[in-house]
Amino acid sequence: MTSTPLRSVTVIGCGPTGTSIALALTRAGVDVALADSDPRALDRALMAGAGTLLIPGDRPADVVVVATGPDTAADVLYEAQARGLGRAYTDLHGTEESMGQEIWLRGCDQFAYVPGRPPAAPHTAEHGAASADRFEGRPWLLVPGPATPPEAVAAVRELVALCGAIRHQPPAAGPSRSVTFCARQVAAPSAPHQRS
Repeated sequence: MTSTPLRSVTVIGCGPTGTSIALALTRAGVDVALADSDPRALDRALMAGAGTLLIPGDRPADVVVVATGPDTAADVLYEAQARGLGRAYTDLHGTEESMGQEIWLRGCDQFAYVPGRPPAAPHTAEHGAASADRFEGRPWLLVPGPATPPEAVAAVRELVALCGAIRHQPPAAGPSRSVTFCARQVAAPSAPHQRS
């Protein structure tokens, strides 16, 4: 397996999930840059110590996390790639079939893109609260394409590990499967998991 030290991440979208990812990575010593079209959400994440403001002209991050809602994720991914914000890209909804179609139709570059789906907030968590421990010990689905560079996959796997989650990745070979089916399987107690 190719491994890469994760030094910098850009998180676009500072809702509870994006901010939780940023908090976990910042705690792990990763340099995190933050962006959000909602200045209030961005201010909350900055005040929580989740990272620093993304500055135009910053060097490309090792990974860009598109942490926006599914209705805007394809557009945000396309814009981030067009601006060259990172070397690898992942998101929160990419394992959904409809999201894959949106990303393809939008014309996003899928070469260094690793579709992802972190776990939803635990039922015990305060509604809307961000936490660095939000993903601890919980399954995080990744579905890289067959042509995705190993270093991009390794960088996103490391991101998942630094968030404390357990990476689940469907087998690369074998009969074609619906990603939606794989996403359902990750929630089953008997589903096999891999720690990054």
